[in-house]
Amino acid sequence: MVVFWFLFGLLFLDCSDGMYVHTVQTIHDLGQGKDQAVAFTALLSKETTLGSKEVVKYDTVLTNVGGAYVPSTGIFTAPYKGIYTISCSLMSSPSNFVHLNIMKNGNALALLYSASGTYPLAAQTLQLLLEKGDKIWIQNYNTKTAKMHDQNAFNVFSGVLITRM
Repeated sequence: MVVFWFLFGLLFLDCSDGMYVHTVQTIHDLGQGKDQAVAFTALLSKETTLGSKEVVKYDTVLTNVGGAYVPSTGIFTAPYKGIYTISCSLMSSPSNFVHLNIMKNGNALALLYSASGTYPLAAQTLQLLLEKGDKIWIQNYNTKTAKMHDQNAFNVFSGVLITRM
């Protein structure tokens, strides 16, 4: 019986040492930038009027892990090649309708529409394969001004890196 416990103890210590080494290596790898996180969420702090084809500058940043979203320009730049989820929500002012485009490097990917007369909410979520340096932003689709309703709640732009490629 003593031999059994002795062998069990050696086996257990051997396995647990391996698990410890693996855990330390994983933590070390994360610290070396192999799996850097990228995530941002930004929203509008107030009612905003956009000019013709103007980029929306979401000024309240809740999260900006990796620093890839720049609130002064409203542009997210992919720091790595990978699959990203990009989301946008829109609420127009009751005084007008609003069309917004989700843009990638100057090309429209998706359209959001919010009607006038009430406070309708629209949203889009895209999964995109982005190359390092690709730029994503939200802009007014129309050539006329568009008034967006908000108080840090309804108009949101967010993205997250799902996996690097």
